[in-house]
Amino acid sequence: MSILTHQGRYNSLITRRVFAVIILLITPFCLKSQVTDPLPETDITPVTFGGSIGLISEAYTVRGIDARRPPGMGRVTVNTNFSLFGMSSGFNMIYSTDDNALRQSMNRVNFQGTWRWLTLSAGDVAPRFSKYSLGGVTVRGGLIDINPGLLSVSATAGRTKRAVEFSDMPGFREPSFEQWLYGARLGFGRRGRTQFALSGLYVHDVEESIENWGSLTPAENLSITPEFNLSLFEGAFFLESNLTVSLFSRDVTCDDLDVRDIPGSQYLTAIFTPRSSSRVDYAGEVSANVNAGPVRISGGYERIQPGFMSLGLGRIRSDQEMIRVRPQLRLINGRVSLGGNYTSGRNNLLETRISTTLRQQIGANANLRLTPALNLTLSYMQMENENKPTDMTVPEAFEMHQKQLSRNFMITPTLVIRSGNIAHSLSFNGSYQLLDDKSRAVDEGIREGVDFTNLSTGISYGTSLPMGVSLNFSGNLLLNEMGTTTNTGYSFNASAGYGFLERRLTTNITLGWSQNGIEYVQRIDHEDPVTRAEYIKGITRQSAKRKDLIEGEYIVSQWSRQLMMNLSASYRLPNGNPLRFSVRGLINSPSDEEFGQAYDEVHASLRYSHRF
Repeated sequence: MSILTHQGRYNSLITRRVFAVIILLITPFCLKSQVTDPLPETDITPVTFGGSIGLISEAYTVRGIDARRPPGMGRVTVNTNFSLFGMSSGFNMIYSTDDNALRQSMNRVNFQGTWRWLTLSAGDVAPRFSKYSLGGVTVRGGLIDINPGLLSVSATAGRTKRAVEFSDMPGFREPSFEQWLYGARLGFGRRGRTQFALSGLYVHDVEESIENWGSLTPAENLSITPEFNLSLFEGAFFLESNLTVSLFSRDVTCDDLDVRDIPGSQYLTAIFTPRSSSRVDYAGEVSANVNAGPVRISGGYERIQPGFMSLGLGRIRSDQEMIRVRPQLRLINGRVSLGGNYTSGRNNLLETRISTTLRQQIGANANLRLTPALNLTLSYMQMENENKPTDMTVPEAFEMHQKQLSRNFMITPTLVIRSGNIAHSLSFNGSYQLLDDKSRAVDEGIREGVDFTNLSTGISYGTSLPMGVSLNFSGNLLLNEMGTTTNTGYSFNASAGYGFLERRLTTNITLGWSQNGIEYVQRIDHEDPVTRAEYIKGITRQSAKRKDLIEGEYIVSQWSRQLMMNLSASYRLPNGNPLRFSVRGLINSPSDEEFGQAYDEVHASLRYSHRF
């Protein structure tokens, strides 16, 4: 295909986008809300119409590093709702000029209509059937939901991914086949209470949708999910369970399997074709909640088999087993709230890996409203992670065994004082974390542990004055020590806001400074003239900081500083709609090229929203 043809298509695309944006810019000023009077002797309103439209324009520039976003971008959001004699409907749309064919679409359009127990959706819909089968993906197609009483039926179908070819152009993320999804769910009972439901899902890639596969292979997935919920004592006890059985083929071009001798296989092969790349796995969860006045207890058990895959989910981590318990207690009319949590998990469920990862978490928290003005929050969290070899008799077991114990203490007091039209708020947060290395190699003296301590503190103050002035100040400190290495972080922010023109125009400016640094002890190689020169420079400049340095060691210090400015303004137009403008600037200055790049970054945005 010639360059002129590519250029012609590009110009045509730009023209269509500009024309669409112009139409959308004009549309808000042509729309007005409509509400008619109710019908006589009823509460039914024949016609209602309203909604909102938002316009966003962004500009971006950077010097010193690669751009992290496009130099210019526009986005339009439309949300409308209307009703006609009791039937409610809505239209929603998101359009961005940053959308391109090198990744999945960012634009969204959706229409929804509801009448009593019937709901229809078309366009970009987000159905959710169960935790392990369908949820977290956008389907460009349709969704129907029928729930007249004890019986409920849901069905969805559409495209979940568009075809994306391999490309070396900027903005390319990952290739994908065109992917289609079909699902249905049948339930009996009341949603959110006692109910039994059965759902099925079928997803497949279209292998002819892209030409250059590379290492990518077209997949196919069929899953079945029974669910059972039980609600007793007016919701004081609630039990929820679901189990998804998934048949997944990693590559549909592999040879078919002969399953004719398996009873009922003719029903299976009518939808899903078993292949040499197919496997069957399951994932399930059982959870319970008890609400007995001031006492609440929730807990659950989850198991996801190794290799479990469902194409109806955004992301999922397989080979996981987890138990969790979370009690809560409220006392003195809610002035005292106590809570705890326990979580225990592991992988290597089939004992096929050379090691097993064990995780355990124990926590407790308390929220105390000491006075109407003073609130105190305390928390403790202990986490233990262990990588345990399956066979501890092998020579590599000592190095493979890893075990870390982390303990974190947090305190957050908050004070709010009001005097007339003046309000003051003062808060502090402090966190102290310890990590101990309990690995076998450390216990046996084979290597040193990677123990560290971490201290993080922050304080903030804010006040609002009756003349429309608001002031806020905050500072943070981070100190981390691990062996001969020390990491530090400091930051300070100050902001001021003021309202003009009877507060129709509100402005705010924020200035910030931060520094992150690292210091570590470097051993000198006396035979290397380069490191010898660094040693002499380090001795004359920094060795006085550490009294435990021995001959041949010096301190290396690296840091980076950031200066930040953020200016924002919002003006309420005569029609009541807000017009918002903001600009943010960042200057990063590292001590040397090894610790980062120096760069300047500016991002500006203009937002307008119209409600009708």
